[in-house]
Amino acid sequence: MSHAHIHFRPEMQTAHDLGVLLVAIKAHGKRNPATGNIEAPYGEVFKATEKTLEALNGTLRSAKRQKKVTFEGELLMMPKDKDVLLVLLDDESNAEAERKVEETLP
Repeated sequence: MSHAHIHFRPEMQTAHDLGVLLVAIKAHGKRNPATGNIEAPYGEVFKATEKTLEALNGTLRSAKRQKKVTFEGELLMMPKDKDVLLVLLDDESNAEAERKVEETLP
């Protein structure tokens, strides 16, 4: 097995997890008429992804760093942060990640 293969594995996982997160926010969120952004409560996204995302907080932090999602605070915890809104930012750059996830869903 080549080192390149090992090296890129976590990156692919991160991209897939990001797609799963974005799909979940869209599925459980509502568009805020004031901002035009889709917002979903952390608790609902947590429940929707607990079987598919091993590291929801890691994926959220990564998404926040990439300016795909924003939310109040650093580390969200259940149940106390269940009502914190996860806000989907730029929809255009997210479309590609979502499309990839939909291709891998059963």
